[in-house]
Amino acid sequence: MAAAQVVLHVHGLHKDFANTHAHSTWLQQFQQAPEAWAVVHELLTRSNEEVVHYFASHTLVTKLQAGHLPSTGSCRQELLQYLSNFWRGPLAVRRQLVIALVDSALWQPPVEDAHWLADCVRRMSENLEAVPCLLEFLVTIPEESANRKVVVAAQRRSQFASNMLQHTNMVMDSLCKASQTNELCAVGALRACARWLHLQHADAALRAKKKSSSSVGGTASGPFTADLVRRGGVHENPLVKQAAQTLSNIGTTSLELCRACADVLCEVHGLTNESTPEARAVLLLVVHAVIAGSRQLLPATQANLETWMDQDSELTARA
Repeated sequence: MAAAQVVLHVHGLHKDFANTHAHSTWLQQFQQAPEAWAVVHELLTRSNEEVVHYFASHTLVTKLQAGHLPSTGSCRQELLQYLSNFWRGPLAVRRQLVIALVDSALWQPPVEDAHWLADCVRRMSENLEAVPCLLEFLVTIPEESANRKVVVAAQRRSQFASNMLQHTNMVMDSLCKASQTNELCAVGALRACARWLHLQHADAALRAKKKSSSSVGGTASGPFTADLVRRGGVHENPLVKQAAQTLSNIGTTSLELCRACADVLCEVHGLTNESTPEARAVLLLVVHAVIAGSRQLLPATQANLETWMDQDSELTARA
């Protein structure tokens, strides 16, 4: 009966426009109820309607972000089971389930973080159909680790991010394999790679170095290099190399792939401001890619630049 009521109000929210507010209020109150967990399970496993699936998956996110955990304890296996039914989508439903899976991890004991990540990656790597879901999962981890809608303590949020950082190499290996599936997955893998490169800034030592100043009261950051760069080899990472090579041949590449590659190189560039041998290798890779890509783009924009620029300017003379 409860599930039928939810479906009735979900339909009303989308069709009964005269009573939209009433339907919305009822559904919001339902999301706060403890019995919503059982109803959501029924909606996700027995209904065939996307709008119902979306509401159910969004309810999971709402409850987990608020810290309203199921009475049965861990819900990881249940969420993974739901996801297995939505490998192919709908995308909006899959997105909510992935967010719920990551948010649930923020409430677990820190000692479980490593096993949680390894288990989820393994489950999503076993099936080729699950590769897009894996990529979305790996994109979502850095995003949700910084999402303050999840009302966990700041210490737990920082601890979760640090625990995830320890498995960067494993994640990068998974992304490299996934990127070989097709171009769409390559774009997703590069986007996830950019998010994980940005996640490196969650390292407490790196944050301290960035905040330090060369002089008292100064505004410039002190010298810093992320451990990922300091250990060397970032410029040899297949995804980073792919990003550089793609932008070096920007004239023959799709716009979405170019954007994803640009994000990767921007994040790599932001991991250091030093000139150590390891840092120079990374920065040179980025600079060479930008120069090569710019040389290809300039002829296509030359006419517009000359029209836009002041004809008597030094810049026009150089052009």
